[in-house]
Amino acid sequence: MTEYLEEAGQKYPDLKSTFDDFIKWYSNKLWHELTLGVLSFVSDPKNMRDGNSNFVHLYNSFVSQFDGKVNQLSLAKIAMKVAESYGDDDLVSRQSLIEGLLEKRARLGPEASLYLDMGLCQTLVRRGENLASVKKTLSTAKTVLDTLSGSNDTSCHSSYYKTANEYHKVEGPPELFYKNALMYLSYTDEKTMGESERYVLATDVSLAALTGDGVYNFGEVVATPVLQYLKDTPNAWLMEFMLAFSTGDVNAFNNITTASKAAIKSQPALFSRLEFVNEKIRLLALVNMVFERSAADRNISFDEISARAQVPSDQVEWLVMRALSLTLIKGSIDQVDQVVTVDWVLPRVLADEQIKALADRLGEWKGKVHEMQNFVTDNTVELLYS
Repeated sequence: MTEYLEEAGQKYPDLKSTFDDFIKWYSNKLWHELTLGVLSFVSDPKNMRDGNSNFVHLYNSFVSQFDGKVNQLSLAKIAMKVAESYGDDDLVSRQSLIEGLLEKRARLGPEASLYLDMGLCQTLVRRGENLASVKKTLSTAKTVLDTLSGSNDTSCHSSYYKTANEYHKVEGPPELFYKNALMYLSYTDEKTMGESERYVLATDVSLAALTGDGVYNFGEVVATPVLQYLKDTPNAWLMEFMLAFSTGDVNAFNNITTASKAAIKSQPALFSRLEFVNEKIRLLALVNMVFERSAADRNISFDEISARAQVPSDQVEWLVMRALSLTLIKGSIDQVDQVVTVDWVLPRVLADEQIKALADRLGEWKGKVHEMQNFVTDNTVELLYS
């Protein structure tokens, strides 16, 4: 069974020491060490030779001979790395390899099977085939995924949300792509992604957040490191857009829109929804305006809203009613005095500057409480005996 490794060591001298380790671990039945070693080897594209033929031969001639002796989820990861080595130019071979291992589903167990099912679904999405089947598999897999919540290995969760991510990128809607992208990022170390994947994901997440219905909590994605991969790229303007939306900065939005007209036109998903995006930044300006005020100072005049959101005075009432209908705020409108009273504002993830502002307000509140405490203490006797 180790003949292939000996031949491969001669054919690829620079990899011989690795193959010698595989032979040693196999001969001593050190399945754990062997599994980790093979997984590490096939996870590094630099180890591929003659296209990906050495990966494929390693899997078919060596790994498949002891695949029942090792951790099945680790086996599934090895198989997926080999399958992925085909790239998008040979999705048929990639699909065939995954389906071949899935024939042993009963032995694989739920985790490994789910992991491979997600790999198969990703392949089908990229081929543009059986998308209805992909949707059904995602629904079934979510039920299985919920039973794995106690596992320390998050690879199944990462694979599931990556698959859902890719599916909704093709089928929509953008808000579901955005939701699943954030879940994928929460279960995945971005350092394990390729540079191209990080850049594409950062671009797609930004576009989905900007154009997605119901997406108003931009702090969620701004808080992740993924946006940093847009720096010094042709899509750096998207990162600036996201920062502007997270604080409801209409001036920054207008400046970026003016400076990046050509780039915006090159993104059909964004360009076709510019009217909606314009509405969203003004709603977020209102939301952030409310958030920046203390709970005792949330009677806001129409003029203040008009200036902050940069809308004509006769459109302020419509803007507030729109925010109320979307449950971004709760409160009431005094049409006579042209004042909006806000009782509640949408909770959201805060950027560093917003956290600092909140801390400053808490400090002010603490000071007022302390002043009241001193007042009560100084006047207790007088109040009791007056």
